[in-house]
Amino acid sequence: MADERRSLAKRIELAATPEQVWQAVSTPDGLSLWFVPHENAGGEIEGDFGGGNSQAGQTLELEPGRRVVFGAPGPDGVPPMTFEFLVEGRAGTTELRLIQNGFFGDDWETEFDGFGRGWDMFLHNLAEYFRHFPGLPVTNVVATAFTARPGGEVWTDLTTRLGADPALSLDDQVRLTPDGLDPIEGVVDLRGDRLLGIRTENGFYRFMSDDIHHMVNTSQYFYGVTVDRATRTAAWQTWIDGLAGV
Repeated sequence: MADERRSLAKRIELAATPEQVWQAVSTPDGLSLWFVPHENAGGEIEGDFGGGNSQAGQTLELEPGRRVVFGAPGPDGVPPMTFEFLVEGRAGTTELRLIQNGFFGDDWETEFDGFGRGWDMFLHNLAEYFRHFPGLPVTNVVATAFTARPGGEVWTDLTTRLGADPALSLDDQVRLTPDGLDPIEGVVDLRGDRLLGIRTENGFYRFMSDDIHHMVNTSQYFYGVTVDRATRTAAWQTWIDGLAGV
């Protein structure tokens, strides 16, 4: 079994019903609302992390409406990593707990930091979805590239090419102008070390780079509007590849 000592736990209170939260963590359509695009693939649930990178898993344990565990069995039939979601109703809100057990490599403490940072962003997406776009369907655009360039250098190039002021803070109004792509207008709703999130009238833009996974990424969510996903994904993948030096 996954080493219980190597676990990561997150907890968030959401302005939604337990039924809404359950839908968001237990189905491909629900996971796509705030995480990465998911779909059913041959009896498994497959997530698209961009740049041709995908990960498939199975529902390992299920208590409908309350608890679900996802994982992909390894060569010995035991999943090296599992993701558990627990849903519990409160007075007018719902508490969601996430527990990740197991990590990919030997340097699990570094992975712990990287996964924790990623989960914080995605769970923020879920909270903001219920706050601003409840009930609306999503179209996802995700682009990812791996790079040998230092993360700080990549991030400086990313913000420069976006036309983003390095001093941007939470709640600042912005208009970003990525080369060759449509402008992005909205408010900064996420800001951290090599992390920038913009909430627009119709969704979210997320940008991130790091030295842990040696990657640069954008995840974008468009709610209740028509978006040409394939064309937009290809355009942003080209843009991200340019940053990575691919």
